[in-house]
Amino acid sequence: MSLFPDVQRKAQDEVDRVVGPNRLPEFDDYENLVYIKAVILETMRWMPVVALNVPHYATADNAYKGLHIPKGATILVNIWAILHDPEVYPEPECFNPDRFIKNGELDQDVPNPLNVAFGNGRRICPGRWLSGASLFITIASVVHTFNIHPVLDANGKTFDPSNHEIEGVVTSIESIPCTVTPRSPKAEALIRSNETPIQTLK
Repeated sequence: MSLFPDVQRKAQDEVDRVVGPNRLPEFDDYENLVYIKAVILETMRWMPVVALNVPHYATADNAYKGLHIPKGATILVNIWAILHDPEVYPEPECFNPDRFIKNGELDQDVPNPLNVAFGNGRRICPGRWLSGASLFITIASVVHTFNIHPVLDANGKTFDPSNHEIEGVVTSIESIPCTVTPRSPKAEALIRSNETPIQTLK
């Protein structure tokens, strides 16, 4: 959110309108938080957790769009390339949740990145539903209660995550320098009122 303040403001406006100031977002709010859902989709599209899917093994000769796949071949699905195809997602390098919204609803004509980001076929990630639910409640709660601002470097530039990626199977970056502050005294009170249940999970 520190990298995209306009997205943060738009997400905050939606959560403020749907949830109000007196409680944190709940799973019952899911259907009404269309922009938050679009932020999740764009997050998973823009920087998928795994750039190349886990290697798969062809158990029999096969063909795909005229390409012969011999038995025993190792198959790697390039998730990054699929989710950054400019013919499917115009200006794919731009973080733009609005690409998934049409007439105030999720646009069903835009391919859902979650159908690719968690793998595919019989071996699709079994934790995808838990991950989606966790992303929803976390993003909605964070934008509802906090302002996240970038920290500028010595040259007055904001952090560029593409220069700080950690190589490996899972996409990750070094820590993102930012400041996180409660949006208001009421938001701080909401955070503190939920502090004890969170601490008991440790």
